Amino acid sequence: SRTGVVHRYYTCATHARTGKSGCAGRSIRLETLDSLVTAHLSERLLTPDRLSELLESFASRQEDKAAAASQRIAALEREAADSDERLRRLYRLVEDGFAQMDEPLKERLTALQMARDNAQTALERARSGARSMFRISPHMIERFAEGMREKLRSAEVNFRKAQLGAIVERIEVDDEEVRILGRKDLLEEAVIGASASKGVVRRCVRGWLGD
Repeated sequence: SRTGVVHRYYTCATHARTGKSGCAGRSIRLETLDSLVTAHLSERLLTPDRLSELLESFASRQEDKAAAASQRIAALEREAADSDERLRRLYRLVEDGFAQMDEPLKERLTALQMARDNAQTALERARSGARSMFRISPHMIERFAEGMREKLRSAEVNFRKAQLGAIVERIEVDDEEVRILGRKDLLEEAVIGASASKGVVRRCVRGWLGD
């Protein structure tokens, strides 16, 4: 300014590169846009009720995955048990003298052993995958919302902008409105990541803030 005070603005990089053919070239005071965005996120997104609403589909998908995993595990358990029982029956026939350990029987035993081992391996993988499924609890959502609101409210400017960058892909400014864009699936990852790493938020992008 004429008094020597430095005023910071956000302006359009496309306009800077290509001129008015690429963008009208709007500019907005840094403090003004930061205040608008942080207030809107705090009031409209970062509340337990709003986050729970947005993440409801995640819980539904997790339940579907859990049901499918349970069915898969049950099928593999039956397959492994069946293969093991067939092996036991063959062993008993040989031990009791009702079958000779000839080449066809050896091949049959080898095939049953492979089938049992494959079923058991697949079963362990399925059980491991079921254990790793993550559920977002109301407590996790509440802690995430509270932590993010606190950071946006009290953190220094650069850190606050970094936190915004973790949950916002881009902010579009036109003559009538400011649009904040993100994506629900990565918002889900942000909540999970914040819980796992005690506050470090993953990057989230477009699609989650619309009315």
